[in-house]
Amino acid sequence: MNHSHVRTRSLTGPLVLIAVGSLFLIQNLTSMDVFRVLWRYWPVILIAMGVSKLLEHFRGSGSFSR
Repeated sequence: MNHSHVRTRSLTGPLVLIAVGSLFLIQNLTSMDVFRVLWRYWPVILIAMGVSKLLEHFRGSGSFSR
């Protein structure tokens, strides 16, 4: 077997599930309207996810070095 190409798993899926679960928990336990805040700032979440994916890509390909 050739193990030179190892696929790394992304943390994005689990982090999204944790974030959504946390939002529902906060909504249920407090009087804060979490979904109103989320509705207002959802583009920031998309941008952060995109930046995360770009960094993940560049780190994996070796093109991103200090």
